[in-house]
Amino acid sequence: MFYLIHGDNAFEQEEALAGLLAAHADPLLIETNKEILEPPLTLDKLRQACDTLPFLGDKRIVMVKNALGKGCDIQKIAEYLPTLPPTTLLIFIEHRNLPASHPVYKLCQGEIGKALHFATPNIRALPIWIRDRAKKHGGAIEPAAALLLAQNIGVNLHQLDQELQKLLIYRGDTRPITPKDVEAVVPYLEGADVIFDMVDALGQRKPQIAARHLHRLLDANDKEALSIFGMIVRQYRLLIQTRWMMDRGAAEQAIIARLGLHPYVAQKIQAQAGYFTLPQLHQAYHLLMETDLAIKQGELAQGAALDLLVAQLTRL
Repeated sequence: MFYLIHGDNAFEQEEALAGLLAAHADPLLIETNKEILEPPLTLDKLRQACDTLPFLGDKRIVMVKNALGKGCDIQKIAEYLPTLPPTTLLIFIEHRNLPASHPVYKLCQGEIGKALHFATPNIRALPIWIRDRAKKHGGAIEPAAALLLAQNIGVNLHQLDQELQKLLIYRGDTRPITPKDVEAVVPYLEGADVIFDMVDALGQRKPQIAARHLHRLLDANDKEALSIFGMIVRQYRLLIQTRWMMDRGAAEQAIIARLGLHPYVAQKIQAQAGYFTLPQLHQAYHLLMETDLAIKQGELAQGAALDLLVAQLTRL
């Protein structure tokens, strides 16, 4: 039998692959009975890998990654699959959506193959995905809390899943996760609004106000300076990407889709991007790199480095 795992959702693809390996392979023997094939894929290469008998164990695992496209004789490979030895588990992994007309996909309609499709949810469907993941982990999350996570983290499925697991441990009972739980546990949310206020002040070239917002973050709950620095870097990365797309005439919906942002966050980022030209943002990113290096090499204390950074950013 073979499996076809396809779609653009790499996070859940990896999860499905791990599940298949756990179900079909002896963990002690998997490395001696596993082979990975990559493009260019030929029928001879596939046949040689699949027809080899497993060593000691019952199953041989053959994984074929992103090889069912151009340069591959799809039809010949599809004709071979019904003759696949019962001792081989063949797994095709494609980080794209295969059409229903694809010869290998067609075989998944029968008994010899099974297709598993994982698509990345769009930003509007993301709160539903978050609620489903909470159920998968044996918990629940209120719709408003799921929306809060979606708005502030975006379509970063791995990070969302990590935050959900932390929230479920923090909650520690059967009641749903609430927005207050999210605000208490997810580190980025605690200072997200203050970061927006600080970047607004930086864009308006108001150093005293920007410094005030910085120290609000530093003083709040003993937040570490490196954590705040990471939040600033994240904000400027989004600004560079947004400004680049705006300069090329991208519509708001295109920016939302490309960056995986909630519309509310995307609107705020676009407004802030209007304060800067793309060259100014490149200069800002260079200053961020210099600050990172100064902190890591011990040239400046973390707090002093951030104070200097804020002063430099308002001069762009």
